[in-house]
Amino acid sequence: MTHYDSLKKHLAEIETSLEEDMAPFALQIEQLNSIYGISTTASCAIIAEIGIDMKPFKTAEHICSWAGLCPGNNESAGKRKSTSVTKGNPYIKSMLCEIAWVIAGKRNTYLSAWYWRIKQKKGAKKAIVALARKLLVIIYTMLKQGTLFDESCFETRRKHCEQKQLSRYIRELEKHGYHVEAQS
Repeated sequence: MTHYDSLKKHLAEIETSLEEDMAPFALQIEQLNSIYGISTTASCAIIAEIGIDMKPFKTAEHICSWAGLCPGNNESAGKRKSTSVTKGNPYIKSMLCEIAWVIAGKRNTYLSAWYWRIKQKKGAKKAIVALARKLLVIIYTMLKQGTLFDESCFETRRKHCEQKQLSRYIRELEKHGYHVEAQS
């Protein structure tokens, strides 16, 4: 128990030191903490790896390529061969994959629902890498624009997509001679 207590004390010292060192980046840490699954320690690690200035990365695709979260493309003569993600920064890649596993375990969020849709088609590990890439794009956008993560914007987008799909179905039915009326 004394060893356990000494480890807890040492961990508390490290966390206190980390908070002191990352005080100038409190706003960016708060932005990243607004995403479910990202803790303060993970936020500090992400900021330590990618920084807070997004000017070196022209687009989100550039930062994904730098991190090694871009899908490989190996196609020759119209045949697709096995591909994997590109090599990149192993620290940010593994950190985002761990966060993606946490998000995948949470229900009733946009990102977890997105993970489960991809998992049905591609499998769990590919879906985790895809979710890690999506997280990096979200983080890039948040740091570039200085905004917090807001799940409601995904909800409005989902409703908009459902409305477009419904309109497409109605047009298709009317093309086949049916008359469709909306019920109140």
